[in-house]
Amino acid sequence: MPEVVDQTPYSENISVVLVGTRKGGNIGAVARAMKNMGLERLKLVGPRELITEECQMMAGKAIHLVNSADVYSSLDDAVTRDQLIVGTTSLRKREKSQRIYTPREIAPLIRENAVTQRVALVFGPERRGLSDNQLARCQYLVSIPSNPEHSVLNLAQAVLVLTYEIFINTQVEGEGALDLASDQEREQMFRSMEEVLVKIGFLSSQNPEHIMRSIRRFLGRADLTPRDVKILRGIMSQVQWYEEEGHKLGEKIRKP
Repeated sequence: MPEVVDQTPYSENISVVLVGTRKGGNIGAVARAMKNMGLERLKLVGPRELITEECQMMAGKAIHLVNSADVYSSLDDAVTRDQLIVGTTSLRKREKSQRIYTPREIAPLIRENAVTQRVALVFGPERRGLSDNQLARCQYLVSIPSNPEHSVLNLAQAVLVLTYEIFINTQVEGEGALDLASDQEREQMFRSMEEVLVKIGFLSSQNPEHIMRSIRRFLGRADLTPRDVKILRGIMSQVQWYEEEGHKLGEKIRKP
Protein backbone atom coordinates (compact mmCIF):
# COMPACT_ATOMS: atom_id res chain seq x y z
CA MET A 1 0.00 0.00 0.00
CA PRO A 2 1.51 3.42 -0.97
CA GLU A 3 2.62 5.73 1.82
CA VAL A 4 0.32 8.70 2.37
CA VAL A 5 2.24 11.96 2.62
CA ASP A 6 0.87 14.58 5.03
CA GLN A 7 -0.19 17.69 3.18
CA THR A 8 -0.03 21.29 4.36
CA PRO A 9 -2.02 24.32 3.15
CA TYR A 10 0.75 24.93 0.59
CA SER A 11 -1.33 23.13 -2.07
CA GLU A 12 -4.03 25.80 -1.97
CA ASN A 13 -1.52 28.42 -3.15
CA ILE A 14 -0.10 26.49 -6.11
CA SER A 15 -1.69 26.78 -9.54
CA VAL A 16 -0.83 24.89 -12.70
CA VAL A 17 -0.93 27.24 -15.71
CA LEU A 18 -1.26 25.70 -19.17
CA VAL A 19 -0.47 28.08 -22.04
CA GLY A 20 -1.85 27.51 -25.55
CA THR A 21 -2.83 23.87 -25.01
CA ARG A 22 -3.86 22.28 -28.29
CA LYS A 23 -5.87 19.24 -27.20
CA GLY A 24 -8.63 18.96 -24.64
CA GLY A 25 -7.42 15.45 -23.83
CA ASN A 26 -4.13 16.87 -22.59
CA ILE A 27 -5.96 19.24 -20.27
CA GLY A 28 -7.94 16.32 -18.88
CA ALA A 29 -4.77 14.28 -18.34
CA VAL A 30 -3.15 17.24 -16.53
CA ALA A 31 -6.20 17.59 -14.28
CA ARG A 32 -5.88 13.93 -13.34
CA ALA A 33 -2.16 14.33 -12.57
CA MET A 34 -2.90 17.38 -10.42
CA LYS A 35 -5.55 15.48 -8.48
CA ASN A 36 -3.05 12.66 -7.86
CA MET A 37 -0.65 15.18 -6.31
CA GLY A 38 -3.21 17.08 -4.25
CA LEU A 39 -3.47 20.24 -6.38
CA GLU A 40 -6.77 21.89 -7.29
CA ARG A 41 -6.01 25.21 -9.00
CA LEU A 42 -5.89 25.04 -12.81
CA LYS A 43 -5.45 28.06 -15.08
CA LEU A 44 -5.77 27.90 -18.86
CA VAL A 45 -4.33 30.52 -21.21
CA GLY A 46 -5.85 30.53 -24.71
CA PRO A 47 -6.68 26.79 -24.97
CA ARG A 48 -7.65 25.61 -28.47
CA GLU A 49 -9.98 22.97 -27.04
CA LEU A 50 -11.49 22.63 -23.62
CA ILE A 51 -14.09 20.15 -22.36
CA THR A 52 -14.13 17.62 -25.18
CA GLU A 53 -15.12 13.97 -24.91
CA GLU A 54 -11.43 13.05 -24.77
CA CYS A 55 -10.87 15.62 -22.01
CA GLN A 56 -13.61 14.06 -19.89
CA MET A 57 -12.27 10.57 -20.48
CA MET A 58 -8.67 11.50 -19.59
CA ALA A 59 -9.67 13.53 -16.51
CA GLY A 60 -11.94 10.89 -14.99
CA LYS A 61 -12.89 11.92 -11.46
CA ALA A 62 -10.76 15.06 -11.79
CA ILE A 63 -13.03 16.62 -14.45
CA HIS A 64 -14.24 19.14 -11.85
CA LEU A 65 -10.78 20.77 -12.01
CA VAL A 66 -11.35 21.49 -15.70
CA ASN A 67 -14.90 22.70 -15.11
CA SER A 68 -13.69 25.15 -12.44
CA ALA A 69 -10.51 26.23 -14.27
CA ASP A 70 -9.95 29.95 -14.84
CA VAL A 71 -9.49 30.81 -18.54
CA TYR A 72 -7.35 33.78 -19.64
CA SER A 73 -6.41 35.39 -22.93
CA SER A 74 -2.77 36.00 -21.93
CA LEU A 75 -0.12 34.73 -19.55
CA ASP A 76 0.17 38.26 -18.11
CA ASP A 77 -3.45 38.12 -16.94
CA ALA A 78 -3.08 34.58 -15.59
CA VAL A 79 -0.14 35.28 -13.27
CA THR A 80 -0.71 38.91 -12.31
CA ARG A 81 -1.53 38.04 -8.67
CA ASP A 82 1.16 35.40 -8.22
CA GLN A 83 4.34 36.07 -6.27
CA LEU A 84 6.49 33.18 -7.52
CA ILE A 85 6.38 32.11 -11.17
CA VAL A 86 8.17 28.95 -12.27
CA GLY A 87 8.40 28.24 -16.00
CA THR A 88 9.16 24.91 -17.64
CA THR A 89 11.48 24.58 -20.61
CA SER A 90 13.39 21.94 -22.53
CA LEU A 91 17.16 21.67 -22.26
CA ARG A 92 17.33 22.39 -25.99
CA LYS A 93 15.90 25.88 -25.44
CA ARG A 94 17.75 26.86 -22.30
CA GLU A 95 19.83 30.01 -22.20
CA LYS A 96 23.37 29.75 -20.85
CA SER A 97 22.94 32.95 -18.84
CA GLN A 98 20.19 31.52 -16.64
CA ARG A 99 20.32 28.54 -14.32
CA ILE A 100 17.92 25.72 -15.13
CA TYR A 101 16.70 23.73 -12.14
CA THR A 102 15.53 20.14 -12.02
CA PRO A 103 12.16 19.45 -10.40
CA ARG A 104 13.94 18.00 -7.36
CA GLU A 105 16.11 21.09 -6.95
CA ILE A 106 13.25 23.57 -7.24
CA ALA A 107 10.71 21.63 -5.13
CA PRO A 108 11.92 22.87 -1.68
CA LEU A 109 11.77 26.50 -2.79
CA ILE A 110 8.26 26.07 -4.24
CA ARG A 111 7.00 24.19 -1.21
CA GLU A 112 8.43 26.70 1.26
CA ASN A 113 7.05 29.76 -0.52
CA ALA A 114 3.66 28.19 -1.23
CA VAL A 115 2.87 28.09 2.47
CA THR A 116 2.30 31.85 2.42
CA GLN A 117 2.67 32.94 -1.24
CA ARG A 118 0.84 32.30 -4.51
CA VAL A 119 2.93 30.14 -6.84
CA ALA A 120 2.32 29.53 -10.55
CA LEU A 121 3.80 26.52 -12.38
CA VAL A 122 3.72 27.46 -16.07
CA PHE A 123 3.73 24.92 -18.92
CA GLY A 124 3.83 25.85 -22.60
CA PRO A 125 2.12 24.41 -25.70
CA GLU A 126 2.75 20.75 -26.44
CA ARG A 127 4.83 21.23 -29.58
CA ARG A 128 6.98 24.28 -28.94
CA GLY A 129 6.84 25.13 -25.23
CA LEU A 130 6.92 28.64 -23.80
CA SER A 131 8.26 31.50 -25.92
CA ASP A 132 11.33 33.52 -24.91
CA ASN A 133 9.11 36.41 -23.78
CA GLN A 134 6.96 34.08 -21.71
CA LEU A 135 10.04 32.49 -20.13
CA ALA A 136 11.28 35.99 -19.29
CA ARG A 137 8.18 36.44 -17.09
CA CYS A 138 9.31 33.56 -14.87
CA GLN A 139 11.72 34.01 -11.97
CA TYR A 140 12.87 30.40 -12.14
CA LEU A 141 13.11 27.87 -14.96
CA VAL A 142 12.78 24.11 -14.66
CA SER A 143 13.69 21.34 -17.07
CA ILE A 144 13.08 17.62 -16.58
CA PRO A 145 16.14 15.46 -17.35
CA SER A 146 15.35 12.65 -19.77
CA ASN A 147 16.86 10.28 -22.31
CA PRO A 148 18.58 12.46 -25.00
CA GLU A 149 17.47 10.00 -27.67
CA HIS A 150 13.82 10.38 -26.67
CA SER A 151 13.64 13.51 -24.55
CA VAL A 152 10.14 14.86 -25.22
CA LEU A 153 7.62 14.34 -22.42
CA ASN A 154 3.94 14.89 -22.99
CA LEU A 155 2.24 17.66 -21.06
CA ALA A 156 0.66 15.53 -18.34
CA GLN A 157 3.95 13.69 -17.74
CA ALA A 158 5.77 16.98 -17.23
CA VAL A 159 3.11 18.23 -14.81
CA LEU A 160 3.15 14.95 -12.91
CA VAL A 161 6.94 14.86 -12.51
CA LEU A 162 7.19 18.44 -11.20
CA THR A 163 4.16 18.24 -8.90
CA TYR A 164 5.29 14.84 -7.57
CA GLU A 165 8.59 16.33 -6.40
CA ILE A 166 6.68 19.14 -4.68
CA PHE A 167 4.28 16.63 -3.12
CA ILE A 168 6.97 14.47 -1.51
CA ASN A 169 9.21 17.34 -0.42
CA THR A 170 9.06 17.72 3.35
CA GLN A 171 11.39 20.68 3.88
CA VAL A 172 8.66 23.14 4.77
CA GLU A 173 9.74 26.27 6.61
CA GLY A 174 6.80 28.59 6.15
CA GLU A 175 7.88 31.02 8.85
CA GLY A 176 11.09 31.75 6.96
CA ALA A 177 9.43 32.47 3.62
CA LEU A 178 9.63 36.07 2.45
CA ASP A 179 6.57 38.12 1.61
CA LEU A 180 7.31 38.40 -2.10
CA ALA A 181 6.10 41.08 -4.50
CA SER A 182 3.32 40.04 -6.85
CA ASP A 183 3.83 39.67 -10.58
CA GLN A 184 1.74 42.82 -11.10
CA GLU A 185 4.02 44.83 -8.82
CA ARG A 186 7.12 43.52 -10.59
CA GLU A 187 5.66 44.26 -14.03
CA GLN A 188 4.86 47.85 -13.05
CA MET A 189 8.46 48.18 -11.85
CA PHE A 190 9.87 46.75 -15.10
CA ARG A 191 7.69 49.04 -17.24
CA SER A 192 8.78 52.18 -15.38
CA MET A 193 12.38 50.98 -15.42
CA GLU A 194 12.30 50.45 -19.19
CA GLU A 195 10.76 53.90 -19.75
CA VAL A 196 13.47 55.64 -17.71
CA LEU A 197 16.35 53.62 -19.18
CA VAL A 198 15.17 54.51 -22.70
CA LYS A 199 14.97 58.20 -21.74
CA ILE A 200 18.53 58.30 -20.45
CA GLY A 201 19.83 56.39 -23.47
CA PHE A 202 20.82 53.19 -21.68
CA LEU A 203 18.27 51.21 -23.72
CA SER A 204 17.67 51.55 -27.44
CA SER A 205 14.20 52.90 -28.17
CA GLN A 206 14.15 50.65 -31.25
CA ASN A 207 14.84 47.43 -29.37
CA PRO A 208 14.64 47.89 -25.59
CA GLU A 209 13.75 44.23 -25.01
CA HIS A 210 17.24 43.11 -26.01
CA ILE A 211 18.72 44.30 -22.71
CA MET A 212 15.48 44.31 -20.71
CA ARG A 213 15.31 40.51 -20.99
CA SER A 214 18.60 40.27 -19.13
CA ILE A 215 17.44 42.80 -16.52
CA ARG A 216 14.23 40.85 -16.05
CA ARG A 217 16.22 37.65 -15.74
CA PHE A 218 18.58 38.66 -12.95
CA LEU A 219 15.99 40.71 -11.04
CA GLY A 220 13.46 37.92 -11.55
CA ARG A 221 15.74 35.50 -9.75
CA ALA A 222 15.92 37.83 -6.75
CA ASP A 223 13.30 37.34 -4.03
CA LEU A 224 11.91 40.85 -4.35
CA THR A 225 9.55 41.97 -1.62
CA PRO A 226 7.01 44.79 -2.10
CA ARG A 227 9.44 47.09 -0.25
CA ASP A 228 12.28 46.09 -2.61
CA VAL A 229 10.10 46.98 -5.60
CA LYS A 230 9.23 50.37 -4.07
CA ILE A 231 12.92 51.12 -3.54
CA LEU A 232 13.83 50.20 -7.12
CA ARG A 233 10.95 52.27 -8.49
CA GLY A 234 12.04 55.15 -6.26
CA ILE A 235 15.54 54.96 -7.71
CA MET A 236 14.10 55.09 -11.24
CA SER A 237 11.95 58.09 -10.32
CA GLN A 238 14.99 59.89 -8.96
CA VAL A 239 17.00 59.08 -12.11
CA GLN A 240 14.16 60.43 -14.26
CA TRP A 241 13.93 63.61 -12.16
CA TYR A 242 17.70 64.12 -12.41
CA GLU A 243 17.63 63.59 -16.17
CA GLU A 244 14.83 66.13 -16.62
CA GLU A 245 16.43 68.70 -14.29
CA GLY A 246 19.77 68.20 -16.05
CA HIS A 247 18.16 69.14 -19.37
CA LYS A 248 16.64 72.25 -17.81
CA LEU A 249 20.00 73.26 -16.34
CA GLY A 250 21.70 72.69 -19.67
CA GLU A 251 19.19 74.94 -21.41
CA LYS A 252 19.78 77.71 -18.85
CA ILE A 253 23.54 77.52 -19.33
CA ARG A 254 23.18 77.70 -23.12
CA LYS A 255 21.03 80.84 -22.92
CA PRO A 256 23.04 84.09 -23.59
